[in-house]
Amino acid sequence: GPAAAAMSRLGQQTWVIAYDTPSNSRRRKLAKLLEGYGLRVQWSVFECNLRREQLQQLRQRLERLIVPEADSVRLWPVPERSCALVVHLGRTTAAADWQDRVI
Repeated sequence: GPAAAAMSRLGQQTWVIAYDTPSNSRRRKLAKLLEGYGLRVQWSVFECNLRREQLQQLRQRLERLIVPEADSVRLWPVPERSCALVVHLGRTTAAADWQDRVI
């Protein structure tokens, strides 16, 4: 079906995951969690190639971590054919020295 067609040859689906939270500690925890699943491409945006079971595990971990009244996490599936059409300008990945500094 369409869902199966959306999965790539390796049984993986590309997801773009972005988060927003007012909490510095949760922001650090979200970044650390997502770094274990994919590539940080912008300050709070990750690209992750996930198998179905990885996605389910990540969703559960995200739901345990966030405070729904204050935080927002969005996950967008990107079909393989769309990945080939991505338009990108500038640096390819997040700067290596991006840290969540509290000033």
